[in-house]
Amino acid sequence: MKHLFFVPRSKTLLIIFQMILLAGSTTSLFAQTSEISFNVKKEGSGRPMILIPGLYCSGDVWDDAAVHFSKNFECHIITLPGFGGQPPIQSDSLLTTIVRQLAVYIQQNNLKKPVIVGHSLGGWLALKLGILYPELTGDIVCVSCAPFLPALSMGAEMTVEGSREIGMKIKKGIVSQNAAQVKLTQQAMLGSMMRDPDRIAQVAAMGTHSDQATQGEAMYELFSNDLRNSLETIDSRILVLGDWQSYKEYGASHESVYENLKGQFRQARQVKIAISDTSRHFIMFDEPQWFYSQTDDFLQHQ
Repeated sequence: MKHLFFVPRSKTLLIIFQMILLAGSTTSLFAQTSEISFNVKKEGSGRPMILIPGLYCSGDVWDDAAVHFSKNFECHIITLPGFGGQPPIQSDSLLTTIVRQLAVYIQQNNLKKPVIVGHSLGGWLALKLGILYPELTGDIVCVSCAPFLPALSMGAEMTVEGSREIGMKIKKGIVSQNAAQVKLTQQAMLGSMMRDPDRIAQVAAMGTHSDQATQGEAMYELFSNDLRNSLETIDSRILVLGDWQSYKEYGASHESVYENLKGQFRQARQVKIAISDTSRHFIMFDEPQWFYSQTDDFLQHQ
């Protein structure tokens, strides 16, 4: 049985007025952020796909993935401002500014509901895009990412209040490093994030060409923003690809990471979680075939 709802004329006018205001504010926002500060490489043709890297990385981390996906997708490979040699920007809210620019890019290039694939920070940006601009965002693939990253690495009970101070200390430490120190730090950390020595050297080199103030600010904002309770705003399907080998020495297991991610994404309306048992943080490097298989299967089944 169908139910018909009558909306009073006064309320109809109010709704129309609100829609006009919303349209106006969106237009104004896009006008203010029309300058795109990130670099884009395009490969392939077909359904649009945007690939976003993580901290210290350029879009080159997605080169192999783009070869795979470009058979069926038009890949837009992003290098963020202040990453991998791309000039930095000044902003009171770096990550939100980047998300707004992604929305502008999608509209300016007439990309219809592009798939958004993001690694670590890139996955967080994909979720933020889906929250702020659900009408522009297609399927989301989060690789080694969570809506509140501190709760993934430091426990589900972690709060913004508890992590913000930690984020500020990390920011200050990052900003104080020179290029040589960055390279040494990256090489030490990356050994726990991927297996291939050549890949470690590749990503470490990207770090030396990244702006330290940008990396510090991005890390601070990740530690200061919790997206968990906003996920219900996202209209898109979400695939979450997790790993636990990087955290094994700290007591992590397949089950603990799965339960953590399940809890973090509980507000999401359409989510699938898969955990790699052999990969470290850079899943697309350590287990590319698993990554392709999981992503292909997800995108092919609407």
